[in-house]
Amino acid sequence: MTEHSLLQEIEEDLQRQKFEALWKRFGTYIIGGALLVVLVTAAYSSWKSYRIEKRQELTAAILDITTGKETDKAKQIAALESFAKNEASTDQAVLARFHAAAIATKDGKSDQALALYEDLAADTQLEPLFHDLAIVLAVQSQLDKGDPSVLTTRLEPLLAESPWRVTAKDYSAHLALKVGDRAKAKQLFTDVTQDDRASPSQKQRANDVLRWLNEGS
Repeated sequence: MTEHSLLQEIEEDLQRQKFEALWKRFGTYIIGGALLVVLVTAAYSSWKSYRIEKRQELTAAILDITTGKETDKAKQIAALESFAKNEASTDQAVLARFHAAAIATKDGKSDQALALYEDLAADTQLEPLFHDLAIVLAVQSQLDKGDPSVLTTRLEPLLAESPWRVTAKDYSAHLALKVGDRAKAKQLFTDVTQDDRASPSQKQRANDVLRWLNEGS
């Protein structure tokens, strides 16, 4: 055996002895820590699966109310409101409230729909996405009979960065037309045509109105 081999063997033996000493001292903690990681991972996976299943169940419950055997709209609305109250801390509760307002709108109960949208818009716990949508839909339900200046003021905060800014611009433009402000209407409709968030149909409608405005000017 060469001197190098002997030194290498002694070094390996010392390392092995150090490892055995460390294992005797900390082995229990290492095993416990590994076991804890496994248990936490398993618990998180179970919790995640539970949340997914719960969301699916709640969504199915909403669909059952809106597309089930019950065709009485008033009863559907009542059932959705009851669901939202019972599941108040979930996203599905918010969706149920929007569904209730939409059903009221389709059923010709505009005052009830407006009240439901206003309740959503006044809910400080809502995420901005839902809060802004509630404002847009509340304004939509009053476009024909509401005060244009009041409705325009409500939409102003949504014209810049809101996810619903294109619709807010569209409604603001129509409100401008109602009060005879053609210049403002033109600018807003032009903004819609140039907004990268606008859908092809929104841009087409805006262009159609702009052509009509330009022909009449």
